[in-house]
Amino acid sequence: MVTICDYGITGRQEEISVPLGQIEQHLTEKPGWVALRWIHVPVGLGWLQSSIEDVFLNINPTPEHQPFVHTKGGLGFSIEVLNIRDRQYLQDQLDIFNLLSRFSQLGHDLTEISWKDYNSNFLGNAAWRAFHMSGRSGFWDTVHSDLPRQLGEGTQSSFFDSDITMNPPAARLEEQLLSQHPRYKGTLLVRNPLRLSYRPDGFILTLSPPMGVHHLHTSMLDDATLPPAVHDSLSDYSALQAIRQELAWLTSLRSLEVFMKRFMVWIITELIVSPHGFRSGNIPEIRDAYRPIVRDLKSRRPLGLKHLGTVDLVRKYVTCLDEISQIHDICHQHLRFLSKLMLDCKSIERYAADQEESVEYEEEESSTDRVSFATGFLQETYDQLPLISKDLRSSLDVIFQLKTIEQNELAILAESNNKAILAFTIVTIIFLPLSFFSGYFGMNLQGVVNTERTERYFWAVCGTATVCV
Repeated sequence: MVTICDYGITGRQEEISVPLGQIEQHLTEKPGWVALRWIHVPVGLGWLQSSIEDVFLNINPTPEHQPFVHTKGGLGFSIEVLNIRDRQYLQDQLDIFNLLSRFSQLGHDLTEISWKDYNSNFLGNAAWRAFHMSGRSGFWDTVHSDLPRQLGEGTQSSFFDSDITMNPPAARLEEQLLSQHPRYKGTLLVRNPLRLSYRPDGFILTLSPPMGVHHLHTSMLDDATLPPAVHDSLSDYSALQAIRQELAWLTSLRSLEVFMKRFMVWIITELIVSPHGFRSGNIPEIRDAYRPIVRDLKSRRPLGLKHLGTVDLVRKYVTCLDEISQIHDICHQHLRFLSKLMLDCKSIERYAADQEESVEYEEEESSTDRVSFATGFLQETYDQLPLISKDLRSSLDVIFQLKTIEQNELAILAESNNKAILAFTIVTIIFLPLSFFSGYFGMNLQGVVNTERTERYFWAVCGTATVCV
């Protein structure tokens, strides 16, 4: 379902949900009392997202307008949003997708059912884009784009241009050391692309796959098991829903341009720092959750060496380092983006001051305040993660050094054992022939005593037994 939130100049606010097939009529025009219409479509990056965005930007062409956030062209950009999902729920989704997507006839039938509500123009546009982007426009391709990306997968997004070429989904979800923290047990940190476009006539469009939990709190383990549709509808879980409910005060601004850009700043800054625990304060931030995990790994060093579990321990170290590196890389991209956004926010504040609109709302956060807050939060994460990685790498080096010392000690012991075996072999070589001859010549060569058997019988029996043995 598509969520449409309308804001009026008097503070009036209304929210409705409509099927995706009916979105075009809501992209065209809005009621007279509405100053800003925000439309959120739960669709992942791909040919369908591109088709909807193309219709949105061209359904009511506007005069040349200065892009927001210093984009390379057009009136849209992308960001990556981290959120928390239930691991088992995602694994079940992945298993069902991998199982059912093998049946081509089922996919064909579902494609016809899902497209029956769209008009021919939209379907033609979508088919053209699907052919040039991926060559496929089926139901399962749409479902694939809606699956969240694991930390190791990403979306290869540069905020302004996104590589939407997607590899087939993995059969199993990756292991994350973050889930070893008691507050994050059973969860998975995933990354979702969010595309934001706008029109100067008062329309904002956001597109992203269904998301999980943005707000960390004590009941997060239970909340993560809820379907994404529930997360999107409750402000306790969803940053998008929190924004819809908290920004009605912006509608009192007289300038539509200031209104729209401040609104987009709130969307960006709320999502770009997620997931966070600002609303509860009882859940450690992700950067802080890794510290006890690292301490636990360091405490396992002697145990891993003693019980020959070094390989498994090193694998956990590498997994943790990869997670931290991926989160650090996302923070770096976010900080670069916010530095560009700050330039636009300063322009917004100067324009608002000229329009005498900033005086009435001094008690509210300005756009620059929001960006400064988000930058400070991300900068702290960006600065702390390398310290945790350095601690991990130092501990990993210690493991390798201890293992090297252990191997050297084993080599010395093996060399000592080899020398002892060599001495025993030499003694054996010397005395074995003597033992043989003394035993042979000490035998009675005239036959077996007290029997009628001869020496020939003895050698026939004992020789055969010796050869067989």
